[in-house]
Amino acid sequence: MAYPDLWGEGTALISISAIGGSDVQFAAAVPSIDIDMGDKEFDMIQNIRGGQMKKRSPEDVTTITFEGYPVNLDTTSTDVIQRFFVKYASWDATQPLAADNELLSFNDFRVIILWTQDLTVTTAQGLVPVGSEALRLIAKKCQLVSVKPSFTDNELKWTFKFKCVAHSKTAASGGPFETGVGGDDQSNLRWQSTSSAATLAAIGVYATT
Repeated sequence: MAYPDLWGEGTALISISAIGGSDVQFAAAVPSIDIDMGDKEFDMIQNIRGGQMKKRSPEDVTTITFEGYPVNLDTTSTDVIQRFFVKYASWDATQPLAADNELLSFNDFRVIILWTQDLTVTTAQGLVPVGSEALRLIAKKCQLVSVKPSFTDNELKWTFKFKCVAHSKTAASGGPFETGVGGDDQSNLRWQSTSSAATLAAIGVYATT
């Protein structure tokens, strides 16, 4: 195979995992994805001689937004709505389900978005074999900051927004990007790409250590 002219309809997969939980696939209910990578801005300082200097600003947060059409609450393994309102350890799995807006329900998530023309790949975190092309974004230590339901077009649509900081607290020089670990690595964002000549390896669970 060869890279397509563009990544279009039918090529994207989304996986979301709370730290310590399993990866959940959301592509079947999502018509659009928007990724706003954080800006690496700077301010300009003018000196008294007319010269100009750059003062670097901290890298801004990355924002991942997608729309979806969930029609109900679901069990703890598959529901993004419960992931917003309820702390991880207390998600409801017994019918009838309830999701109360709990105090301090700030769960830590990993969001993975994969584009590939290989229809045998069914998960965003899965292996892409030799002979197929793919592009993948991995964003760790994200927070689900916004869940907006809307019925203005006579259809119930939800807009979900995740925000992710670009670097860890320590930002230690040369730290590895541990794709399967929620530890204090240097970077929380990684883009991957593979041509048909190489395998894109599967990503492990989003662990607690």
